[in-house]
Amino acid sequence: MGTRERILDTSLVLFNQEGTAAISALSIATALGISPGNLYYHFRGKEEILTALLAECDLALDRLHRRMDVELKGPMDFEPFLLSLLRVGHHFRCLFRDQEALRFAHPGLARSWSRLLKRIRQISQLLLKRLNQLSPLGLTPSQRDKLADSLMLSALASLCFELEPDKDGETQLIQSAHSLLVLLRPYLEAAGLNPVSNEQANAP
Repeated sequence: MGTRERILDTSLVLFNQEGTAAISALSIATALGISPGNLYYHFRGKEEILTALLAECDLALDRLHRRMDVELKGPMDFEPFLLSLLRVGHHFRCLFRDQEALRFAHPGLARSWSRLLKRIRQISQLLLKRLNQLSPLGLTPSQRDKLADSLMLSALASLCFELEPDKDGETQLIQSAHSLLVLLRPYLEAAGLNPVSNEQANAP
């Protein structure tokens, strides 16, 4: 792994642990055991590191976006796909937990953040469109997009708050996926679909 990749990996770990505001470029260099000059050779500062991490998150979501039609063949495919989306979000959770700081404390990041949010909203809308293709949900396109926005906001909120911090990350993600599917259940049941059982939805 090259120095640039090590900087990004270490930065992400530190940002996830401490928040983006608490970590400086010097903190990152110290954690890596490299000189600040070596870090600045690759990135001119923390803002450039965050911009690169936003781009990496956007790329990871784009890969999932491109796999959507292939992976979503039936209702039972939705939970695994939601988990894949949530895992990407959890991996880059500092970007969502600190979104106000990224947008306002670092003005140069506003465009990158807006592009990422647009990507997430697009995936959420296409997810509902794909589900509707499998079996009509009885919603107008406008209603479907509003439901997609509700799913997106719930997913982002689940990344920002650890309701049960004693649990490992994967358990939390599975519960978040179940919660999202519960929002969909009235429409899925009306269409004769049920991607998650009552037992799964109430699982600890």
